[in-house]
Amino acid sequence: MSATFLEIALSNDTLEQLKSSGYSLYVFLPVMSSNKSGVPLVWECRQNYLANTTITIPEANVGYISTDDIAKNRSISIGSQASVSCGQMLTVSATGTLSESASQLPGIYFTNDSSTSYRCGLARQASEDLVPYCAFNLSAKLTVSCALVDAAFVFFATSTYDPGTYLEASLGQGIYLETQPGGTTTATFDLGNGWSAMTDGRSSTIVPQGANLVETLIQRPSHNQPCRLASPHPLERN
Repeated sequence: MSATFLEIALSNDTLEQLKSSGYSLYVFLPVMSSNKSGVPLVWECRQNYLANTTITIPEANVGYISTDDIAKNRSISIGSQASVSCGQMLTVSATGTLSESASQLPGIYFTNDSSTSYRCGLARQASEDLVPYCAFNLSAKLTVSCALVDAAFVFFATSTYDPGTYLEASLGQGIYLETQPGGTTTATFDLGNGWSAMTDGRSSTIVPQGANLVETLIQRPSHNQPCRLASPHPLERN
């Protein structure tokens, strides 16, 4: 499977000042869903960035369930898991296993046939481990639907959060970047000017410090079109 690449470019002076102050590079992956229990999770928190850093976003997704509760500043661990892609359904059995099957509907579906409530979501391989990047409540006998979004959100911050942790608000000014599957999207960050997108033909949005990350990263679909974004820019949605 092909991967998507995100390049972050810094001047030497910016790199030196970020490193000396203890800043980490945060990476989040958005998802589309009308389910209002959904939250974004930290996908990567990097300290080993350089003047030119390439972040690899794998194409392959893994669906998972977890017994961990969703709470701000708390991590979600992966319990049962199975590979999944759009047009597929993952069904939770009475014993908590996941089985994959084809779906006649677009998107990705989690159906809970058990009598136990879980959390569910999607994960991708990060630089070191398989990391969940979103989480939803999956009650017994109900279904959660979601769809992939070709985009990424990044910012720098001095606080350190573990991958898989629900972070409620952006800790610094960030940039939401549309990506192209199999392609490379480039952004720069400068201490005096902030973030800038450098790839023509891709939309981007500057996201202010303190922005609500659920509103930024759990994208809502258009009315009557469950796999079409209401807006490609997270801050333009009502």
